[in-house]
Parts: sequence; C-alpha cells; structure tokens
Amino acid sequence: MTFKELQKLIHYKQSESNSDQTRFFDRLKDKPFWIWNVEQHKTDDRRTKGDYCFNHIIGLPVKSNTERTLYSYQKIVLHALDKHKHIFIKKNTGLGISELFLRYMAWLALKDKALAGSQMCLVTGPRIDLAITLIDRMKRLFEPKAGIYFDSKETVIELNGCTIEAYPSHHLDAMRGLANVSFILHMNL
Repeated sequence: MTFKELQKLIHYKQSESNSDQTRFFDRLKDKPFWIWNVEQHKTDDRRTKGDYCFNHIIGLPVKSNTERTLYSYQKIVLHALDKHKHIFIKKNTGLGISELFLRYMAWLALKDKALAGSQMCLVTGPRIDLAITLIDRMKRLFEPKAGIYFDSKETVIELNGCTIEAYPSHHLDAMRGLANVSFILHMNL
C-alpha cells in the first residue's frame, strides 16, 4: 500500500467516524435530560423504543455493574441548577453527583446549538490527574451505545461546538482569558 493510499484510507475512516458521531448526536437534539414523571417515562419509552431522553439514549449510569435510574435527590439538584446561578453541594461520596454533573454538562452542549462557541470549565482540586479522569469519564459516556471515541487532548472534549475543559485549581490563570464561559463546575474532591 502506498503512502497516498494509506492517507485516503485514514481520511475515509475519519469521515465515516465523524458521520456516525454526527448521526448519534443528532438523536440527542431537543431531547429532555430525564423524564421525571414515571407514567410519561413509560409511555415515551414504548412510543420511541427507548429513544426519548438523553440518559436512555447514551445509556443509564452504571454502579456496581447495574444500570441506575436518576434519583429524586438528583432531581432536587437539577432543579436548583435551573433556579440559581450558583449552588453548593456538601455531600457524602457515592451519591452519583459527579456523574450527574458530567452528564448534565454533556446534555447542555448537545441538546441544541445554544452553547456552540462557548466553553465549559471543570475545576478540580490541585491534582491534574483528577481533571483528566473526569474528562475521560465524560468521553466514555458515548462509548458503550454509540461507539464514539474522542481523539482530543486528555483535558478537553468538544461537543457540538462547545469546548469542555478541565483545570486544576492551582492553574486557574488559564481560565481568565476565556471569552464565552457558559458553565463552571468546581469539584473539591
């Protein structure tokens, strides 16, 4: 195989992958994050064959190898986010709040084009490895059901024109120059 043929093959595979990603992300447009009404949830599930809310399309959160639905306390957190500019959550570990926020940020970026061109910032404690882990978790949201893999820097993911980047708390100077910040999540883990 010549170098030119190899380049064409790589370009073809990238185009095919981008096309699959675009089709999958198009399924997420205008979908609710979650349907809290149980009866409506069941009805929409039957009507759309599971293609009715963001979390069912990408796959439910998994803990201890078991898929989990969203819980009522998570509804309270999301309601607080809708009503207030700043919220503070003091909690125990293992409640799924980190997962909830990673999914919520991805949904905000993918539900429509409103946040295209903006940046979301995920601020962690002083360890860069935690920032990398959280972005990796967000990237892996799309692997199981969509087979989408991201080939970007380990602290960055781009969804629908919205750049989501993780920053360790001791390097916030990099955030100061951002012009269009749409969401900041500060996690003190």
